[in-house]
Amino acid sequence: MAGMVEKTYAEAVFSLGKEQNCLETLCTEIFETAEIFGENPDFIKLLSSPTISLAEKKTSLEKIFGGKISEYAMNFLFVVTEKNRASSFVGIADCLKSLYNDYNGIIEVKVTTAEPMSDALKQKLIAKLESVSGKKITLVEKTDKSIIGGIILDYDNVRMDSSVKNRIEGIRASVKS
Repeated sequence: MAGMVEKTYAEAVFSLGKEQNCLETLCTEIFETAEIFGENPDFIKLLSSPTISLAEKKTSLEKIFGGKISEYAMNFLFVVTEKNRASSFVGIADCLKSLYNDYNGIIEVKVTTAEPMSDALKQKLIAKLESVSGKKITLVEKTDKSIIGGIILDYDNVRMDSSVKNRIEGIRASVKS
């Protein structure tokens, strides 16, 4: 769960995006930047290092992201770096994604299957979930061979587990008792 710092920064950048009429673009850029940060933890260490000057940190950000993201996203990176919150950036992006999804009526559903789903099955699942929820659905797929078969859906602190592994564990528990 996100802390107060992440929530505060996410709310600030969300408000900025709405205010400047660039919410979609700004959020997309923040999400993509967070993905890069997540894949490169050493870069976060560099931005968090007290031995490197703020000017050097800003120069590094300019070299990497300059011309590739909007002025608003770049300034947000500068503020986060200047306030020594680079280590919270991925958490800020997660909070921002939650705010963005709520604002746009989107539910992010994490789907775990033993094998990758076909495109037809994904579309069928999305259509069913959208008809039940009345909201737009985005799927985040994960494969886990240990569930043997079936499907696990996670969204909004709800888990629907119809995996073969879960059924076997249920049978095992009832046999033991």
